[in-house]
Amino acid sequence: MVNLSNNKLVYCVVEGQTEKAVFNEILRPYINNETKSEMVFSLIKSTKQGGIAKFDKILPQLRNLIKRDKNKTIVTTFFDYYGIHDSHNFKFYNEAKVQQKNSLKGVCLLEKGMTQRLNEENVDTRNFIPYIQLHEFEALLFSSDIGFKDLFDNSLVIAKLNEIRKRYPNPENINDDQNNAPSKRILKIVLKHKAIYQKESGGLSIAKKIGIHTIMEKCPRFNKWVNRLIDKINE
Repeated sequence: MVNLSNNKLVYCVVEGQTEKAVFNEILRPYINNETKSEMVFSLIKSTKQGGIAKFDKILPQLRNLIKRDKNKTIVTTFFDYYGIHDSHNFKFYNEAKVQQKNSLKGVCLLEKGMTQRLNEENVDTRNFIPYIQLHEFEALLFSSDIGFKDLFDNSLVIAKLNEIRKRYPNPENINDDQNNAPSKRILKIVLKHKAIYQKESGGLSIAKKIGIHTIMEKCPRFNKWVNRLIDKINE
């Protein structure tokens, strides 16, 4: 176990077991190797089966984590952009998702809104780094075809997934609407060709095969988030 006496502790609140399992395997070791600091992943406490929740329910969890040790604790999030709806009451939701169609601007607005909501509760957010994945976690799995080839023993499945991957400038752009988010695309192709895919174990297998370095290379927003965490740790 890492001695935290001279290092930071990063808490990351995630939506589901898949993100928790994958990041424990690929992101936590990377952060530790780069900074000698630990990273801990925890689920949103107000949901029993994973998924996003109303921000009013998430806020106390973030506030409590931030207040643990202001000098040693960094708090961040990993939420899926496409899964956030009006009913979740995120600040700037209308500006982000209704009044304009640029999802990159939208995701930044929602991140800004999380910080402002905490500030409204008199929470010191200097060590808070909000992050919302564009468009969802499964976009990262399209960073390379090596993970698909390793998991699926079906050339048609691999070919169809590669068609999607090559159609976009980077994996984080993969999303046309609620029915075509990266995870929905994977499941649709797998079911059509009678292959097997379980979200948590499959996502973990693919991500581990690809590796954190390739994911960071191919996914610019994800890469920026990881490097922001490292910079904050090293302050």
